[in-house]
Amino acid sequence: MSHKILIQKATRIEGNADIHLEIEAGQVKAARFMVQDFRGFEKLVQGKQADSAPHIVSRICGLCSSAHQVAGFQAVEEALGITASPSVEKLRAVAILGEWIASHALSFFFLTLPDSIQASRGIFDLMQLHPEIAGDAFLLRRSGNRIVEIIGKRSVHAVAFGIGGFHVSYSAEEMDEICALAATIQETSKKLLEGLGPIWKKDPLPFPVEQAFNFLTYDEQAGLFKAFDRAGNQTEAFSRENFSEHVAELRVDWSLAKFPYLAGRGFPDGMLLVGPLSRLFRSGGLLDDPALSAFPLLEQLRDPSALRLDHLDLCRLLEIHWAARRILGYMAGIELSELAAPSLDMDKSGQGVGVVEAPRGVLVHEYVINRGTVEKMRLLVATQFNNAYINLTLRDVAERHVDGDHLSKAGEAMIGHCVRVFDPCLTCATH
Repeated sequence: MSHKILIQKATRIEGNADIHLEIEAGQVKAARFMVQDFRGFEKLVQGKQADSAPHIVSRICGLCSSAHQVAGFQAVEEALGITASPSVEKLRAVAILGEWIASHALSFFFLTLPDSIQASRGIFDLMQLHPEIAGDAFLLRRSGNRIVEIIGKRSVHAVAFGIGGFHVSYSAEEMDEICALAATIQETSKKLLEGLGPIWKKDPLPFPVEQAFNFLTYDEQAGLFKAFDRAGNQTEAFSRENFSEHVAELRVDWSLAKFPYLAGRGFPDGMLLVGPLSRLFRSGGLLDDPALSAFPLLEQLRDPSALRLDHLDLCRLLEIHWAARRILGYMAGIELSELAAPSLDMDKSGQGVGVVEAPRGVLVHEYVINRGTVEKMRLLVATQFNNAYINLTLRDVAERHVDGDHLSKAGEAMIGHCVRVFDPCLTCATH
């Protein structure tokens, strides 16, 4: 007879999910990450004006709303044959990187670092045990949000983004403030990277060994999705226009979060992993940045065969520093006179795909527009891409911590940590 274990409401994550385990005679028969909230945004935007759809869709999430808006406006622009200026693209990228910084600071310091110091009360214990680190964590998150706020005129669900540009004017003083914030983030993250090691002592969390999977990232310069195997070898490359031919989605009856996979490989061999670890393989990423080579922690990431799931957190911390430096690079090339949204004839039709690397990984918006209104929309978000591997990891952990027909206390703690290390955004995943 099987014994069912329901760990209700995984904690310290964005959104709601239940963890269901089924154990029979000391064997794990099933491990399921059950996401059951329904959002319906793909239907809500049908019939809406194309210029309003990205603003509507950004309401999916309060952590990566700017990434949703940018991907949405990219899709609309491609569908309507509109090209944004280089300065617009750069300032959009700065907003997304500000969102990376705020989101990564939240994930690392508030959600997963407490596991390392056995802080059952999360950030509150961190504030008591390591007040300087906690202060730096709040500074990083506040600074990232402020960058988004300057550009979007709100730190969440920005109102300044538009088709082909921005609906507000920016001052030189605002641009200077963004640069000052980025410099502060760079200095603060450098201090943390150099001094955090003594309290960041995690048990190694390996990838489940028996199942193939594929790292997926998006190369903005080449305009290509690139897939890599577990050894770091590129196995596929395909354009945004051909995305639907290469990525399929599996549905199950016990979760509203779907399971994308590489269509040519099938499921489960084609399952995907996106986000900070996958971005290691991008051209111009962490491993290609000479300024990061000064941090000994980076050496842990150079050998693909030695990568572990807990390296997701290390990548987030490094990406905070990398993002601040990238922001300063973008800001040097922005012309304020090129940022205004143009007047447009919206009575057009077409199909477009927008892709950005959001904090948690690849985010895809695909729109079909008919005479200025949205006829169809498809979303694929990072947590959705990672969904299959989250389930696989939970099963692997459960199998290593079965105690009779139950899960050991250590196993319960590890299950929670395994969910948090992926930094899932479940309101996005059930769009």
